[in-house]
Amino acid sequence: MTVTVVALTSIAAVLEISGITRTVLDIRAARRNIASYLELPRTVYGSANVTLGNVRMTADGTVGTPTLEQRIEALEAWRRGVRDELDQREDKLTERLTGSFQGALSAVEQTTDDQFKKLRTYIEGSQQSVWKSYRGPIILGVGVLVGLVASILSTLS
Repeated sequence: MTVTVVALTSIAAVLEISGITRTVLDIRAARRNIASYLELPRTVYGSANVTLGNVRMTADGTVGTPTLEQRIEALEAWRRGVRDELDQREDKLTERLTGSFQGALSAVEQTTDDQFKKLRTYIEGSQQSVWKSYRGPIILGVGVLVGLVASILSTLS
């Protein structure tokens, strides 16, 4: 019976040592994987929403010097058009800014989504099996169980 206890204790010791060794190696491999993940090239998407400013030129020509009435009438016509022009300018500016912000927001969303997909693939361990992910602790647990059986057998004898 003592030969069996010694054999089981030896097997438990070997299993526990190999389980701890495997766990340490897996931790070191995880550190290397993290380093390689951090060195992966990042894809950053940009928005290509480019608008050019409007250029408006008007040329009103008169021969000679305009009279005071003509100048006042031109000034009144310009003043009436300023309100419409300002309203249109605000609408155009809002439209351009909305388009620009939507493009930038879409680019940020696409970049973030791409990085989250890569991170999810890394965290999932590229679909590793349970055995490969937890082999060190599993071996260690089996070694502890074998050691427990050896202890039970040694107390019975």
